[in-house]
Amino acid sequence: MYKSSATESLTRLFQEYLELSARLRPGYTASLGSGQGEGQPAVSDIVPDAPQLLQAIYSQVSGTSSDEEEPSLIEFIPGYRLIHIQEYAQEVKVLESILEEKGYIGGGTVLPVLTNYGSDFICYYQSEDGTERICDLLHDYGDLVVMYDSPEKFLETLCEFYKQEVYFLDEEGYLDCDLVLEGEVGAALNPSANYWSE
Repeated sequence: MYKSSATESLTRLFQEYLELSARLRPGYTASLGSGQGEGQPAVSDIVPDAPQLLQAIYSQVSGTSSDEEEPSLIEFIPGYRLIHIQEYAQEVKVLESILEEKGYIGGGTVLPVLTNYGSDFICYYQSEDGTERICDLLHDYGDLVVMYDSPEKFLETLCEFYKQEVYFLDEEGYLDCDLVLEGEVGAALNPSANYWSE
């Protein structure tokens, strides 16, 4: 029972995130497509034990194609897009090669959630003791930096960024953020994440 309630909670938070996104960017949710459409792989086909966060996301949407050109529809958070399910396997390989190249020895499970055009990632990380976190991975450095204390906190914090108007659209229509406010809200909701205190 525990599993399904955690998945339900993540699904609800992700739906709230989509609703808040749609208020600022009316076409964004529709641009993500519907989850598990015809001819689309399920995330569990690509990642056999897909974490609940990925299941919650990809059961509802397909993601943003790397070909998307409309500024207001590209980004899930400023600077990063939600990986399209059809590009997911390829992005897993990119992430694995970065970790390998940088000599990552942290163990556990590291999976991509968001990416940008510079092959930086926002990753799901589950340590060997089962603790789940969301981390930042810049491909130039190869270090996982904890951004969000848990998958729930990841979605909860993103919703809060909308509610507190951390996010806005810039003059060209791209999603942007108030960096100072983002740091304050991020740190308040994720007290053990190093990212916000750096």
